[in-house]
Amino acid sequence: MHEILPLSWIRIHGIRPVYRDIALPFSRTRWISCADIPYDYTLQILYEDLSRSYPDGYVLRGCTPSTGTFFLERNCMTLRTGAEAVLELNRAHLERKTVRSSLVRGARQGYVEEIQMNEANQQLFEQFRCETKHAHKPQLRYLFREKPSGVCRCFVFRAYSGEWLGAITLTLRGEMEVHTELMLRHRSAPGDIMESLVAGIFEILKREGFLEWSLGEVPFMMLMQNPEEPLTPMEQLMVSLVSNWKHVYDFEGLYRFKNKFAPLWRPVMLCTNSNLSPFMLAQLAVSMGFTDILTHESLGIFRQSLISA
Repeated sequence: MHEILPLSWIRIHGIRPVYRDIALPFSRTRWISCADIPYDYTLQILYEDLSRSYPDGYVLRGCTPSTGTFFLERNCMTLRTGAEAVLELNRAHLERKTVRSSLVRGARQGYVEEIQMNEANQQLFEQFRCETKHAHKPQLRYLFREKPSGVCRCFVFRAYSGEWLGAITLTLRGEMEVHTELMLRHRSAPGDIMESLVAGIFEILKREGFLEWSLGEVPFMMLMQNPEEPLTPMEQLMVSLVSNWKHVYDFEGLYRFKNKFAPLWRPVMLCTNSNLSPFMLAQLAVSMGFTDILTHESLGIFRQSLISA
């Protein structure tokens, strides 16, 4: 059995892997944001191919602890960046009272439907994305597959009147493991829509025989809540910075939503064969658009303070 791939990496029936990478600013190191990996590639084969393909260094994010350990044993460096919410499809994740009451209310609004990612539906998806709450703000980049395509499955919560109220896209991360890419809610959608959408997808994947479904990563949160292992100096630095940036990214709200389903919280690791330093983290923050969001939100608070003064 293969190890589970990093977040947003998928398995393919192919001969060679396809890497999608970004050059980090002021560095020759490449951030491999996602990749298509043949089914017959073990971690050892993948490691050897990465070493050949990226002689100047590479960074991977979204790795499981076991994958992180594998790279650590091969003289790479690792860093915990958060945790992903994993739903084991043979367990009861929908039985909490708050979830059950959400499903009752959601059933009055519409139903869950899988749509095919053909060209017409891809256009509808992009139109829907423009109608979400944060569509007008800077967005994070390269952390997920932003453009749904044939490798993605897409599920929508459709109102009885026909319009989309919520949408979630998935990719196949392993042989029986599924990962959430995008999770979007219409800006005027009533409450309980996303809970109902998650529950509907859960039942579909369970019937299809999948073993686990990752709702995706909540960055930073689990490092700030009594981690099982002491924080490294680099992790302590990251947490100290992020604690002052809660206005930038609502990871606490994201945690509360995903935690409703009583998931298994699995640490998420960053792995690199280059020098892991604050400078590298700063380069990643720029590349993924976090600094753009930080600037936008901070300017918004500054303008609001001027208006209120």
